Amino acid sequence: MTLSPNPKSLLKVIPAQSTTPGHLTKPDKTEDLRLAWIEQFLRASNLAKNSQKTYRIELKRFVAWSNKAWADVTPRDIARFKHYLMSECKTPKGKPLMPASVNQALAALKSFYSWFQSSGYMDLTAVLPTAAVKFEKLGKPLPKNLSDEQMEAISVVVEQGDDEIQLRDRALLAILTHGLRAGDISALNVGNYDGIRLRFFRDKDNSEALVPLRQAAREQIDIYLQWRREQTEVLTNESPLLLSHDLRTPGQRLGYQGIYYFVKERLGKAAGISNLTPHRFRHTYAANLVEMGIDTLLARSLTGHSSERVFQRYIEGKRLAAAQTAFYQAIGEEPSDSRV
Repeated sequence: MTLSPNPKSLLKVIPAQSTTPGHLTKPDKTEDLRLAWIEQFLRASNLAKNSQKTYRIELKRFVAWSNKAWADVTPRDIARFKHYLMSECKTPKGKPLMPASVNQALAALKSFYSWFQSSGYMDLTAVLPTAAVKFEKLGKPLPKNLSDEQMEAISVVVEQGDDEIQLRDRALLAILTHGLRAGDISALNVGNYDGIRLRFFRDKDNSEALVPLRQAAREQIDIYLQWRREQTEVLTNESPLLLSHDLRTPGQRLGYQGIYYFVKERLGKAAGISNLTPHRFRHTYAANLVEMGIDTLLARSLTGHSSERVFQRYIEGKRLAAAQTAFYQAIGEEPSDSRV
């Protein structure tokens, strides 16, 4: 789509074509050009697919709330929008937005306007409308890493049975315990596994990842791949490393949603762990690396964290959990059930 050279343009009327070539019916389709600026921003960004999806949703939310062109938005408008998010906006389930969700919307706007200005659509000396808005303060998050007891309960779940689904699930769990994001796991091909490690490009920032695997994990992956070969499947470097067993997509690549379903529904419910997500395995992996005495700089090269600050958030949960255990031991009580 060709964008208007004037960023203050809001609406463009597109005449709808009839089935007769060359004949135009009455114009009945209106396109909001502010949406085109969003797409141009996302194409120019190096955001991961999931981040692009989130930013698109948040920026469209702002467009639906405001009737101003991007260049006409003021700091007061952004402040009013934040108030709207905090006091009126609801989740699909009708609940108020959490502070983290408000911050997510503000982060999308801040990133958009930074690009908008640097791309020449605003005066470089102008104050961005997002400059004065502040993020909401977030409380210290509860520990997200999984305890040894929880990991043992999860292992018991996947050890039951020997069919092809169980073989796949054990290989999937082996990879999850090495801190990969769900999107990266879904994208893995057989060629990304050399029998010792996983080598791939991370979806989040396209950085190269080299993740060595424990022997137990390698064994589970090898058993699964060998089973597939025995079923006369011809494996190439481009073959998906993990396959779906969903009735709608049997034999195809295991997708992002399939991984989430496996973790939340199959593992979480069977092991009695609420709010279990693939990312909790990532937190656990990061915390375990530090617990083993690996320097945080080296640990970050394994997890793919570029920010030390973000990495510290991952391992903070382990410290909080250890402090809680020490407290109960000191007062001579058994800690409450940690399967949360």
